[in-house]
Amino acid sequence: MNSKQTILVAGLGRFGISVCEKLAELGQHVIAVDIDKDCVEEVADIVEYCAQLDATEEDLLLKVGAKEADVAIVAIGNNIEASILATAILKGLNIPRVIARAQTAIHARVLSRVGAHKVIFPERDAGKHLAATLVHPWLSDFSPIPGGGVLVGEIEASPGMVGKSLMELDFRKTYNGIVLLFDRKGSRFPPLPDSIIQEGDKLLVVGTEEDIEKMMKKKDKEENGK
Repeated sequence: MNSKQTILVAGLGRFGISVCEKLAELGQHVIAVDIDKDCVEEVADIVEYCAQLDATEEDLLLKVGAKEADVAIVAIGNNIEASILATAILKGLNIPRVIARAQTAIHARVLSRVGAHKVIFPERDAGKHLAATLVHPWLSDFSPIPGGGVLVGEIEASPGMVGKSLMELDFRKTYNGIVLLFDRKGSRFPPLPDSIIQEGDKLLVVGTEEDIEKMMKKKDKEENGK
């Protein structure tokens, strides 16, 4: 896959704009469209190309290069009918991946039936994540890996880790996680089994949510001397 993709974002509410901002930050070619002129103007300085148009009009989508997009994201949130129609049109243009935002379970089923490759629930997922981070604050430092159940994030080395190698610690068994990278004073490198963890090191770790929770509990006990 090329590092730079062409991604069409249809619908520039708060969710659509945040998607555009992140994609632009990641160096992607973004085509942003919305029927509202003010929304389009808000992303004009962020993305490479934006246009005021109705995403349910196929000929207008073709004019802005929608057919050449690698991915289309239908972020329309306040008009379910427009969301469904735009998804169907973009799927009909043979765009390799169409992702659509749903408001309800019924909306999601219809989006899937008209061709969306993936359906997302930003508000629902954000609410669940907020609730989870209130109970498990450490979750805010981790991100889910697509596919479900696996998290990746950075932790600071605990006192029980310092001065020992991953092999000595038997890290995977002891801490229920896999170390992908060391971050030592801003320099990142993949560790070897005999790499010694130093004070101040940060570790990029991956594991299931259950295993990461166990890791954080053990780390907390070490840091609090329990």
